[in-house]
Amino acid sequence: MRKMLVAAALILAGIGAWAASSTHARVTTPTAVQIDPFQTMVKAKNLPIQHYDDYSLVFPGRGS
Repeated sequence: MRKMLVAAALILAGIGAWAASSTHARVTTPTAVQIDPFQTMVKAKNLPIQHYDDYSLVFPGRGS
């Protein structure tokens, strides 16, 4: 029981230290770089072609 309390206290202390820590990472806003999805689709080349057989209109034969 005592080991569980010590472990729980260490876990909570670690979470508290992580939450209180500060980071020095800089968050920058994107400049003028934007992706145009339409131009991406227009300029796409050598894409694989999907092939499948459509059996939606296959009817069972007579006598079934």
